[in-house]
Amino acid sequence: MKINLKKDFSIKTLIFVFILVLIIILIFSGIDYLIHLLKEEYSVPDYYFPHKIIYGTIIGFITYFFIRKQKPAIKALIFSATISILLQINYYLQGYPKDFVFLFLGIHFVILFVLSLIAFNLIKNL
Repeated sequence: MKINLKKDFSIKTLIFVFILVLIIILIFSGIDYLIHLLKEEYSVPDYYFPHKIIYGTIIGFITYFFIRKQKPAIKALIFSATISILLQINYYLQGYPKDFVFLFLGIHFVILFVLSLIAFNLIKNL
């Protein structure tokens, strides 16, 4: 597996990947926001969504460069699992109940998988 540093890590590529990941995370956070409105027991504090956007983007951006050569479905699977698991570990450590953490682990994974699969299929060559 050859790494083309000029193509793989050019400023243009880095910016494009960052924006792509940010768009995925913003749409994901918007959908997640709507889900959290469904029941009072799903409510979260104000910092929850900005935190998700910041850390989800950072995690997704870093993860993308480890998986960039994979097929879109595998890329989406690893990308979604990594972000979902790391965010939920953080929420568990912050004191959220286990049933809440596991429920939203699944919800977050499904949302991210669908969104990232669509995005990664649109940009297969990057």
